[in-house]
Amino acid sequence: MERTWKPPEFRREPAVRRMTVPSWFASVICHGLLVFLFLLSLQHWDRGNSGAAEGDFREVGIYVKDASALTETADAEQTSEQPAPEENHLSEDRPPSEADVAAAATESLPELTSDLIDLPETELADIVGAGSPLQTPTSASAADALMGLDGAPSPTALISGSHGETSFFDITVKGQKFVYLVDRSGSMGDYRQLAVAKRELLASINSLDSTQQFHVLFYNNTYAQLILNGRPPGLQWATDINKTLAGQYIKRVTPEGGTTHLPALLEALSYRPDHLYFLTDATEPLSASALNDIRTYNKGRTQIHCIEFGKDSDLAIDNYLKRLARQNGGTYRYRNVRNF
Repeated sequence: MERTWKPPEFRREPAVRRMTVPSWFASVICHGLLVFLFLLSLQHWDRGNSGAAEGDFREVGIYVKDASALTETADAEQTSEQPAPEENHLSEDRPPSEADVAAAATESLPELTSDLIDLPETELADIVGAGSPLQTPTSASAADALMGLDGAPSPTALISGSHGETSFFDITVKGQKFVYLVDRSGSMGDYRQLAVAKRELLASINSLDSTQQFHVLFYNNTYAQLILNGRPPGLQWATDINKTLAGQYIKRVTPEGGTTHLPALLEALSYRPDHLYFLTDATEPLSASALNDIRTYNKGRTQIHCIEFGKDSDLAIDNYLKRLARQNGGTYRYRNVRNF
């Protein structure tokens, strides 16, 4: 029996009916969820990052600057940003003005201070106008007030006309420049000769005013000179401070050693004073040759006044001190040390 082929039959199973969600509803759900998450994040950021409580907030205002104020602020900021110019720097594009030169000269001046000099206070005149003529100071204290930088009085303080005077062992003379040469050998301590000499020396220097000059030398086998304020030895203006410092130096000198006249005499004459006071108790004379050398070196510029200390009455003998004074236009005095 023949079979006839038949194609297989496909049976469709009945489809299961599933629930479907509309697309618009899914979109609403998604967007709503995104909005909720966004709001939640904003609330979290406000609480965690603000760092301020409700009470910390305060009202603020807005201030609108004027246009001119903004311009000034901008100029100030521009100026502050520019580097400060170096001091005393002159532009190469223009020659220095008088103000620049004056400022540079003022800043280059050294600072001058002195702890030893107190200048007196000056009172201003109440008169407005020409007033009375200016009076040139003539006293020592007034001249000290006009003292120069090197210890010298101002030119306006110098006294015109006759010079002042001083005295040393009753030898009174007038002049501007005085040098004192005093023997300090060991024998000057036998009868307090050096103490008496220093007392007379201080009195003579203190009688000078600030328009006069002085210098002091003490000698034995050699000589020592007065030095003030570190300046080289020489004539010093007789200001109050210089006389005070000289007094401190003189009081420290003590007698010692021997006596050599000539080198100290020539050194004292080298300052060319108007008057040289020469005091000694030495019996060792200056030779005729030494006296001639002194007269030749002096050339009549300085009057040499000699004071001799001796242990007896003044003998009428023409000794070397009398000749020295006579040959150089000076005066001679004798003092008996036993009377000291």
